[in-house]
Amino acid sequence: MVVYSIKRIVLQSLPVLTAGIIIALAAGHLLNSSMVEISEIPLILMMIPLVNGLGGNLGSILGARLTSALHVGTLKPRLRGQWVLRGNIAATAIISFAIYSIMGMFLLAIFHITGISVAHSLSLALAFFIAGMALSVAIIFITIASAFVSFKGGLDPDNVVIPIVTAVGDVLGVTCLMLAIKIVGV
Repeated sequence: MVVYSIKRIVLQSLPVLTAGIIIALAAGHLLNSSMVEISEIPLILMMIPLVNGLGGNLGSILGARLTSALHVGTLKPRLRGQWVLRGNIAATAIISFAIYSIMGMFLLAIFHITGISVAHSLSLALAFFIAGMALSVAIIFITIASAFVSFKGGLDPDNVVIPIVTAVGDVLGVTCLMLAIKIVGV
């Protein structure tokens, strides 16, 4: 019995990966339109890959777990009464809080070491943490939605969830970071 079909993988993955390219261009455009803010605080360039990378990793881990659970039947594509879903959401939220806290502390130290005042370093680290937590909430929602919609639509969520999560997460990561910087008033 053939579990995977090369044709099916290619036909399902290509459109999603193409859409991911277009979405990545949107993330680049968003960065380009934020150059004034970035030039005022160049350390933003250090935070962007971190917030996006962590968000993509968290979404990929959740996506892999959800798609496996959907395939083996321990998860149904619905929101209510799903202990597997609740457990995975809780685990992702806890990991998100922990990892963005740890990275926020590292950034705080790096910013301070580079000669930035304690108050400004705290503001930047807080903006990073807020952006990361906001991104995590969005990533959890996008991951669940893309897994359930693709599974219900007869697609293999293994072919579509992670590319969707990482592409959309990049745009949202930049957006969350720039908004958090404005909210914190860095």
